[in-house]
Amino acid sequence: MEKVYNINFKKLAIEWRETFLRTSFWIACISVLIVPLESLYIDFLRSRKQNLIRINTTCQKFSMQKRLNDYFDPLERRIEIIKAVLFDGVYLYTEAEDDQWKTKTQWLYVDNLPIYLYTEAELNSDYDFIVKIPNTGINELQLRAEIEYYMLQSKNYRIELI
Repeated sequence: MEKVYNINFKKLAIEWRETFLRTSFWIACISVLIVPLESLYIDFLRSRKQNLIRINTTCQKFSMQKRLNDYFDPLERRIEIIKAVLFDGVYLYTEAEDDQWKTKTQWLYVDNLPIYLYTEAELNSDYDFIVKIPNTGINELQLRAEIEYYMLQSKNYRIELI
């Protein structure tokens, strides 16, 4: 499919001329007339490349992280996307909530390791994910524009420096 977009306009225009009009004067005239068309063609190829990148990038973590690293940190690839809630909550059931067929009762010690209890504030976050970036002068407005283009609109995020 990529061969469809490989067009040499100068060669094509010369080949479409009659053989007796393929002198150096007419080739120079054709070259001058083809320059604006070639400029438009180069702009089209650049736009196509950007559109293919945007189509192939999704709102999934690995895809967005790859795109941000490709754009902002291509050599060291230090940009990370992590989830904002770091703890998984443990729900403790009361005796009334316990199921008669399957017990939901859970001990606070599993294999002599304690299960830590967290407050609701520690389990909830205002953000769905955190984007960690290196402190190398990345343009934050461009970074926010890229993130907001790819992320779901219902998600909130925060940018942190590493």
